[in-house]
Amino acid sequence: MTSLRKFALEQGAGRRREETGFILVLTLWIIAFFGLGIAAINTWVTQAIDNARVLKEKAEGDLALSDAKSEIVYAVGTRPMTHRGLETGRDIKRPDITDMMSVMSADFSSSSFVAFDGRPYVLESNPDYAVQLQDGRGLVNLNFITPELLRRLLALYDAPETLRNQLPDTLADWIDDDDLTRLSGAEKTDYERRSRLLPSNAPLLTPREAQNILGWDEVPKLWEQDMKSPILTTCAVSGFNPNTAPKDVLLTYVPGLTDQSATQTVEKRMQSHFRHARDFMTAADVIVPNEAFFFSVSPGNCTIIDFVNRTTNERVRFSLTLIPLSQNQPWQVDYAFRVPSQYRGALDRADPGITFPAPEALAPEPSGRDRASGLR
Repeated sequence: MTSLRKFALEQGAGRRREETGFILVLTLWIIAFFGLGIAAINTWVTQAIDNARVLKEKAEGDLALSDAKSEIVYAVGTRPMTHRGLETGRDIKRPDITDMMSVMSADFSSSSFVAFDGRPYVLESNPDYAVQLQDGRGLVNLNFITPELLRRLLALYDAPETLRNQLPDTLADWIDDDDLTRLSGAEKTDYERRSRLLPSNAPLLTPREAQNILGWDEVPKLWEQDMKSPILTTCAVSGFNPNTAPKDVLLTYVPGLTDQSATQTVEKRMQSHFRHARDFMTAADVIVPNEAFFFSVSPGNCTIIDFVNRTTNERVRFSLTLIPLSQNQPWQVDYAFRVPSQYRGALDRADPGITFPAPEALAPEPSGRDRASGLR
């Protein structure tokens, strides 16, 4: 009996050791499972926080863009436009509207202005952002450019002669409403054979639409420059403004202008804007025929605007056109897109002291006193 009892006790002890070992292993597995669960939850929470942060930043950016657009529309709609740009000072000498001669000779210049030549202005209402305003009259208009001027533009960006002869024809065939193919052009059947987007047979809606035209995607330097700083436009605006045109656009539109003289012309207008075509031709040392019908030294009703986050350099570009006679709304956004990240350069020239004024800085003061906004 003693031996049997001893054997039973040993068997019981063995089972207890096995049970204890199993419980230990089970406990370790449960702990590991909960650890994995906690890690998964932590990863999910981290991703959710990151997504929420991105959505918050996007919402803030969209709100800031909407506010900036409203401020620009208000400023352009309420302040006079001169050869310098948008006059923003409170000391504007307004003419007597009952005196026609006084109205015709009025200058409207003030102590401060906003130029429409692409220079950056920090938003007074939101210093985290800046805007660059480019007059549509100072750009190459793809809907109206002549073949001769287009070939001159393409030569600036090292396009081979074959492309310089081809692209004016393919552009014209894309825009016109017929199916007749020009000498170097392309119509619907040419695009169908290449499985490409068919011609719209209408004026371009955006400059980027031209990249769908045969041959136009083979001039990368042109598109790279246009992304960095506007060169092209599709605005419904006439005339050419030498006060706002970038150097390459001056070289395109003004025959006889050299690279050096174009650079000097831009430097001169930074000191003093051209009041009329004669001022420009004197500064550039050129003679341009039909200047009375071609030149317009004041910005038009279409403006290309780059809205820039000064911290991230994220850039949104949109085309804003004023339609003062419209019965629905006096303005429209022609197009808008986010500039690809590889073309977002830092605003090295953005001086925090040079701002685009907030609406309250432009509104008349109740006291009637003039107050300059500080904008230079």
